[in-house]
Amino acid sequence: MSDVDSTADEVNRLQLKSLGLKPGMALQTRRLVDGASKVESQYFGAIEGKGVMVGPLGPEGSKTELEDGDICVVRGFTGQYEYSFLSKVLQTFEKPFAYAMLAYPARVDARLVRKSMRTKVSWPCTIQVLDVNAAPQPVTLVDLSMSGAMIKAPSALAAIGSSLRLTLSAQFEQTPMDLVVMAKICHNNRASYDDSYFVGMAFIGLSAQDKLVLQYITNVAPATP
Repeated sequence: MSDVDSTADEVNRLQLKSLGLKPGMALQTRRLVDGASKVESQYFGAIEGKGVMVGPLGPEGSKTELEDGDICVVRGFTGQYEYSFLSKVLQTFEKPFAYAMLAYPARVDARLVRKSMRTKVSWPCTIQVLDVNAAPQPVTLVDLSMSGAMIKAPSALAAIGSSLRLTLSAQFEQTPMDLVVMAKICHNNRASYDDSYFVGMAFIGLSAQDKLVLQYITNVAPATP
């Protein structure tokens, strides 16, 4: 992604609570038995030192595919960390909803892959490719962080490493303003469902004011713009 940390290959042993997991985050569970497959699941919550609650992903899910006493591996991505840990299934439940209670891990293996959390959005903005002095064009901002962003565009825009100017209309402390930041393309991948492209970028040369505005709007994303 556009804000990959330079120490992304380093795996650390961390406490589960330090990952910042939130209810509803997707993860995978897999029983450690021959022939077992990965099951798309979600995190419901945890009681520190006692248990971690996980269950099937989506409204159609009705089974955890886990059984009492199973040893399973759990893998997931928080938006910043890729993580995994082994645990024992303490108990499974069907009511009031399907979930499994796993033993709380002493530590988890975690790898930092983003320096800052991404906020999912869907905001109109404009992008200009500076290397060829192209005209600004309308695109859609789909996620945003303090160090980078991703847009949905009708084309790949330019080669990886090309310079961009992103302009976003925002509300900063109830005052309308245009946030203009410089960036470089980190990746551009065609969408699997239409002819559009997802273009990831890393911000460069942010001013103190830019950082202040970014911090503000990423924290109030549902209400902006």
